[in-house]
Amino acid sequence: MATRRAILRGAVGLAGLAASGVRARAEDYKPVRCEARRAYSGPPLHTPVAWGTVGAVPERPLPSREAARLDEAFARIKTLTSAPALTAAVARPGGGVWYRTETQSTRPRLWWASVGKTFTAVVVLQLAQEGKLSLDAPVSRWVRGVPNGDVVSLRDLLAHASGLFSANEDRVVRAHPAYRDPETLLAIARRHGAMFCPGERWRYSNTGYDVLGEIVKRADGQTIDRAITSRIIAPLGLASMRALLPGKSPADVAPAVAIAGATVDPGWAGAAGPVASDARDMVTAWAALLEGRLVRQPLLEAMTSALYPMFDPGTFYGLGIMVFDVPDGKSTLRWIGHAGGAPGVSALAAYSRADEAIVAVALTGGGSAIAAANLLMKSLGTAGRRR
Repeated sequence: MATRRAILRGAVGLAGLAASGVRARAEDYKPVRCEARRAYSGPPLHTPVAWGTVGAVPERPLPSREAARLDEAFARIKTLTSAPALTAAVARPGGGVWYRTETQSTRPRLWWASVGKTFTAVVVLQLAQEGKLSLDAPVSRWVRGVPNGDVVSLRDLLAHASGLFSANEDRVVRAHPAYRDPETLLAIARRHGAMFCPGERWRYSNTGYDVLGEIVKRADGQTIDRAITSRIIAPLGLASMRALLPGKSPADVAPAVAIAGATVDPGWAGAAGPVASDARDMVTAWAALLEGRLVRQPLLEAMTSALYPMFDPGTFYGLGIMVFDVPDGKSTLRWIGHAGGAPGVSALAAYSRADEAIVAVALTGGGSAIAAANLLMKSLGTAGRRR
């Protein structure tokens, strides 16, 4: 059974890290200038993960027995986390969908923080699919002033392997959190200098995704929020989901509720966290991605072909997507998805082949969406669990 401590702290220890990264100090590194990419020299990469064939999720409720177990798990999560706002959904290919949301009626959506990076990545991959850009082109082709921009590729930005300093780690930015436009964030990153040469190591960079948002605007002729809306939200008919306009504070999104310290306004995240939604629409979007309706199979497979070790053991990063190797007793379960976190907000969307299910959870307060998602998955039973 999940304990209060597990629900609060998380099953894999990622709560809060996925959006903010780990703080860099000036003494951590000396800025580098690079004439070429370098071979990777960090901890071992994960072996490529194949998506395989994922069937369609029918528009019907899950069977009553499964739904009852999920209802019980949802109630337990609500009790253990005391989350002021909570939304959760489980979708099973060939089965159906279960979902629940408890929040203020005037604020029906929750912010998914860095889970939104997958949506930015999907737009970039779609543009590559259409021949409007190349993932291996230098960033300087689109945006000037990026440190080592002549050798950093779009693929590096998607994977956080660019060496670009993340402006949210800057001491002044942390002390005075507020919206800063991509040009300002890039200027901060430029002042700090590159942390390593592209491809050499891995380090989370929200600023890298801000740059990707600028590239989308130039390649597609529309801002990242409009691109996500026209390319993902509208075609899928996602009535609850909204792509956030950078710098704007949406009035209908549940506010972050931090245990201590300042919270982050969703509008500040830009292309690094641009989505608000209920969990029902989130699992629908992920089902469409898994089915190959948003990105064709070759690029879908590329998202998890090179997987860099992240902050914690068992977590790896591809192209706008994460792989979790989740401890489960004596075995390990594998999830493909993305986590998101900021002070007072936690979110996760993931697919588990062993459970034959897609799960999405977002909540406010001090709880962990990862632990909550694990509890929901376990409530489905072990009949479908296999590697």
